Order: sequence, then C-alpha cells, then structure tokens
Amino acid sequence: MQRLLSISILLLVMIVMTAAQSSNSANSYFQRAKLRLAQGDLEGAISDFDAALVFNPRLADAYVNRGVARYQKGDFAAAITDFDKAIEIKPRLAIAYNDRGNARLAGKDVDGALADYTKAIEIKPQFTEALYNRANIRQGVRDLTGAIADYTGALKANPNLLSAYNNRGNARYTAGDVDGAIADYTRGIQLSPRPGTDKEPSGNALLALNYNGRGNALAAQGKLDLAIADYSSAVEIAPRFADAYANRGLALLRRGRTSEAERDLEQSLRLDPSLKASLEDRINKVTAPKR
Repeated sequence: MQRLLSISILLLVMIVMTAAQSSNSANSYFQRAKLRLAQGDLEGAISDFDAALVFNPRLADAYVNRGVARYQKGDFAAAITDFDKAIEIKPRLAIAYNDRGNARLAGKDVDGALADYTKAIEIKPQFTEALYNRANIRQGVRDLTGAIADYTGALKANPNLLSAYNNRGNARYTAGDVDGAIADYTRGIQLSPRPGTDKEPSGNALLALNYNGRGNALAAQGKLDLAIADYSSAVEIAPRFADAYANRGLALLRRGRTSEAERDLEQSLRLDPSLKASLEDRINKVTAPKR
C-alpha cells in the first residue's frame, strides 16, 4: 500500500512537472513568435506559433497572432480558421472577432466583417480599432449616421486617432454637415506632425488629405481664397496629389484666374489621366452660363 502511494505521488509530481515544462516551452515559442511577427518575419513567426500550439493547443492568443501573420501573408482563409479556433477557446476574446473581421473584409465578405466588428464592440464597447473598422464599412455602404457615430466612439476612446478625424470629416461633408466637416479637418490638421519632423509619416498623406478635405468644404461655402490656400498646402505636402491640383484648378477657375487654373488642371491629368471624364464634367458645371 505504501509503495502504491509512493508511486502515485511520483506520477503526480511528474505530471505537474511535465505540464509546467510544456507551459514554459509554449510561452518561450510564443514570445519569440511575437518578436518575429513584429520584425516582419512572417514565416519564422508562424513556425514558432506552430510550436507553441504543439505544447499548448489551448493557447488562444497564439491562434490570434498566427492568424495575424497569415493575414499579413495574404492567406485570409487560413487566418479566419485561426481566429475561429481562438474564438472557440475564448468566446469573448474581442480581438479575435476584430481580426477575423479584417480577414473577412479582405476576402470581400463585408457582411461577415460587419458582424464581427459589431460582436467585438459588444464585448468591448470602447474598442477603438473595431469602432473605426465598423465606421469605415458603414461609410462605404453610405450609412453615414452610423459611420459618424462609430468614428465619434473611436475618437472618444482615442482622441489622437488622426485618420478618424479625416474620415468623419468626409462623412459629415457627404451628409451635408459642412461646418462639422471643417471642424474635423481642422482638428486633424492641428494634431498632425508637421512636415520635416521626426514623427512625420511617409509623404504625410493624411495631413494633405485633411487640407484637401477642408478646401472642398470651404469651396462649398464659397470661401474660395481660403479653399485655394488649403489646396496649395495639400500639394506642397504631397506634390503628386492629383485631386488637390484638380480642386485648386476648379477653385481658381471660379475666381476667374484662368491661366493658373489651366496649369493646375493639366497637372492633375498628367498625374492621373483617369480623372479626365469627371474633371470635364466638373469644369462644364463651373463654366456653364448662370440662369
């Protein structure tokens, strides 16, 4: 009896030690995989996530991160499978729903993506990324009220989310709230790093978009000189921004500065010939005789 008891205790100790070793091994592979993922080594990251899951098949975060790596590789179906598994293990893991939404959207499943972002927000109401992602979908399907509400929620959670100011500005402008749009573009401009600073994003495209958007809103209010100044800022920051040249050209045309307008319109078409048809239509509307 004593011998059986000793053997049982030994087996229990061995099981506990094996479980601890497996947990340590899984964590070691998982941590290295995350580092490789951050460094852009997708194959190495996936290999390490695979190893982590061998040692701990219930490690939901490993499925999520391997899904992200597969998503970044463009393997959306495999990514969705990983996010599905993470959700199976942890049904209230908000990040898994958000990331599966990204993969579904990349695979053109807009309804599935919308459902996933909504579930992520249900679990975590202040989930900035999910709110922003759902807002983008809603704006794309012309649910402007829903989009504006989601951008507002995202900005409440993260007031420094610069792209949300631009996107909400676009939604407000389309919805007819020109003053609200101007306020958003202006806030985006105020918060953006200045060109030439260490924090400047490549080309500072977002800052240029905000200047262009505010220029459109000002032009809609008839404030053409202010609009022209904003378009000029946009093309100074992003010299290949064809839309901004087109918009400035049209504003100059409305101000009667024909030769300057022609230069801008020509430059716009040199940069993006696909604008030709829409630009001709807009020019005709500007130059048509007033009734």
